[in-house]
Amino acid sequence: MTILRRSTSILFAVIGLLCVLFPRQITAALPCVLGGAMAIAGVVCAASCFRGGGERAARSEELGRSLVLLVVGFALHGEQAVGPLGTTWAVIGLRKASKSLSRALSGPRKGLPFFAQMTEFLIRLTLSVLLLLDPMGKFETHVLILGLELIAVSVRLTGRPSPDLDC
Repeated sequence: MTILRRSTSILFAVIGLLCVLFPRQITAALPCVLGGAMAIAGVVCAASCFRGGGERAARSEELGRSLVLLVVGFALHGEQAVGPLGTTWAVIGLRKASKSLSRALSGPRKGLPFFAQMTEFLIRLTLSVLLLLDPMGKFETHVLILGLELIAVSVRLTGRPSPDLDC
């Protein structure tokens, strides 16, 4: 196992444990952390657009994305951002659920039986709909579930056999 793979596995396991042990605190801090990271990424990307060469159209497209990232990063600060974050997370989950259903209907994948694939679809769909209907109330529960998923991904990264997780 490479050092990068082992480090990633350990990092995912630690973040997963934090999400499982402290979901309320993670939920409270997430908007500020995520918003700050997005704002910083927006500034860094925008600065690279002005420094970098290349085609003007490509730079303007990248600059546009950078500015949107910056604005959304500033908008995500505070407790009121949990609702929009939860809604976004729910929509991403619905898209993953639709991919799960497509895979289940298109045939077996990596030896997983149809029943297992449909179970994955139903779990993803149910959790996403619950989060969509009550993004602020169900967000903390989803942070806990994210922690469990990160722990599972860290186990998979160590090379032990586990089903393919779509993260």
